[in-house]
Amino acid sequence: MTNLETEILYYIKNNHFGKGNAIHFKDLAIKLDLNEREVRLCVAELVTHYEQPIAGTDAGYYFIASQEEYDHASNELMSRIRKLSQRHKGLRNGYLISKQETKPKQLQLV
Repeated sequence: MTNLETEILYYIKNNHFGKGNAIHFKDLAIKLDLNEREVRLCVAELVTHYEQPIAGTDAGYYFIASQEEYDHASNELMSRIRKLSQRHKGLRNGYLISKQETKPKQLQLV
């Protein structure tokens, strides 16, 4: 874990424990004097690779404090996965259809 990831983890865990104490990523970036992209990437790393229970919602980031908060965060992620899967399916199908439409028509022998 990098020093920056450690700093973000401890800041969220100690100051934003529970959904009611969430902090928006823009405010977190200002508070820690970082750019917003760094914050988002570090939080993603903390959750994905270091398995830290940090939720990200419209309200902001917070350290999960209860089963209810975990369930809510998990359901939000699963909803995003389903929507992305549908988007992927539409992209794939649209591409395949467009490939058929742009092929030159073949002459049929009578």
